[in-house]
Amino acid sequence: MSYWRYVLVILAGAVSYGVLSVFMKAAFRAGFTPVELSASQLIFGGLLMSVIAFFISKERFRWRYLYLLLPVSLMMASTSFFYHQAVSRLSASLAIVLLFQFTWIGVLIESIADRKWPTRGQWRSLVLLGIGTLMASGLNLGSLESVSIYGLAAGLLSGATFAGVIFLSGRLVPDMNPYLRSAVSISLAAVLLSFVYPPSFLVNGRLWDGLLPYALLVGCFGSVIPILCLAIGVPRLGNGLSTILSAAELPTVVLLSSFVLHEQVTGAQWAGVALILLAITLPQLGQRPARRPARHILSRSRS
Repeated sequence: MSYWRYVLVILAGAVSYGVLSVFMKAAFRAGFTPVELSASQLIFGGLLMSVIAFFISKERFRWRYLYLLLPVSLMMASTSFFYHQAVSRLSASLAIVLLFQFTWIGVLIESIADRKWPTRGQWRSLVLLGIGTLMASGLNLGSLESVSIYGLAAGLLSGATFAGVIFLSGRLVPDMNPYLRSAVSISLAAVLLSFVYPPSFLVNGRLWDGLLPYALLVGCFGSVIPILCLAIGVPRLGNGLSTILSAAELPTVVLLSSFVLHEQVTGAQWAGVALILLAITLPQLGQRPARRPARHILSRSRS
């Protein structure tokens, strides 16, 4: 697979995560809660990915994969938990801004791990992403009145843990089959989150009361596609570039809000979208061949 195909894979994952917002808003209007959707996203994402891996993956499951992939699963479950905590205490726009701090956090993590300072191009992209995110989110000063400190901390932690998902996707057993890897990591994340948000909807009738279609949609677009794309693309492109490319999520949210949900999008938000797209485009101006897999923390045993 060429360099540009890996770029498109990461962008597809980011766009898929942006599409998730449409189904989430529809589910909220139908009366389902963020807790139900957060839990069902991982549970049904894990089920869907497991079925796909069963038919496609030629690599068989080994129990040791559970502890090898535990760190990335923990980051997935934590992102879902912290983002829900932030949304329940802050405005949606501020929660999104805090989540999107994963851009500079991800580049910082890679710089520390590789002991290499970010390039000038990465700095330019990060500055544009920061400004563009603030503008595209529609955040205003009114959103900052009486802000919950716990909500701010939870929002920042959601950004940090999502950066951890991207980082670990490129470092932990990168040579493992991406379908099997995604199935194991998502399913394990669902189990971890169930300790905090018990999936009572599986037994109280809510699933058959209209939640099931939304659960399948958020599982597919919020877990299966983005996590699989990260498993395929990050080991080849590296964490820094993949983090920047993942910022395509927010422009997708704004575009769908305008053209699908028919919500009002201001000129400042469109300008923010343009800045984010420019920030994503800049690192691609110097096209280069796909790089070898990133140096990893744990390698798959050949035994």
